[in-house]
Amino acid sequence: METIRSNKPQEDFVTAFLSCSVRPEDRPLVDGIADKVLWPLGFRCLTVGRNISLPDQPDDAMRDIMDKVDCLVGVATVRLDATERTSPNRTLRFASAYVLQETAMAHQRRLPFLIFKTPEVTLQGVTAKNLYIEVAPTMPNGRPRFHARKDLVLSSLEDLRKRAIENRSARRRDELLAGLGKLSSLAVGTYAVGSFLDWLSRPNCFGSFYYRAVECRDCKHKAACKVEKTRLNSQT
Repeated sequence: METIRSNKPQEDFVTAFLSCSVRPEDRPLVDGIADKVLWPLGFRCLTVGRNISLPDQPDDAMRDIMDKVDCLVGVATVRLDATERTSPNRTLRFASAYVLQETAMAHQRRLPFLIFKTPEVTLQGVTAKNLYIEVAPTMPNGRPRFHARKDLVLSSLEDLRKRAIENRSARRRDELLAGLGKLSSLAVGTYAVGSFLDWLSRPNCFGSFYYRAVECRDCKHKAACKVEKTRLNSQT
């Protein structure tokens, strides 16, 4: 599949958590998908240990980045072979456990995701129950070779990008509402504190306003005292 080109405006770019192996032998395929397919279509990929280095433990770094991205793209390449106990003659080939873990984290956060896998890899959990596209493990011509029609690959990625933009908009809206809620709570709290301090500073004669009284002339509570006196008189 040739390099995909796109002239998308900056606001159409999305950030993607690229879940993949960081081993040198898998680097050409991962870089080929990231640079020749995802980047031209507006995906900006982040991977712990690949192009992101944080002082946190890997799991903490993954969690923090996952909270900021718009979607996840997985590249599942062979990491280990396993024999099924009930079928000892059958050997299964799995990707790095991090691919399943990171996809599950994205699923829990309701982040849209798409998985690319080499044909021999057996997917597990949410990676197996959602859309995935097979890709050849090698790139003789320097470009990823997908085992699917080009229009299917493009439409799948375009759908992922649109859902990622929708997810980003929803997250920003929720953050804005949460911020307004905190601001409102702060305003209410500030008002309550101010009201309490005002109550403490009221003189003992509060509610007994008399327009000829010298002590009432310059009292800062004069207006409120008038209202309180009216309220008390209405109760008698």
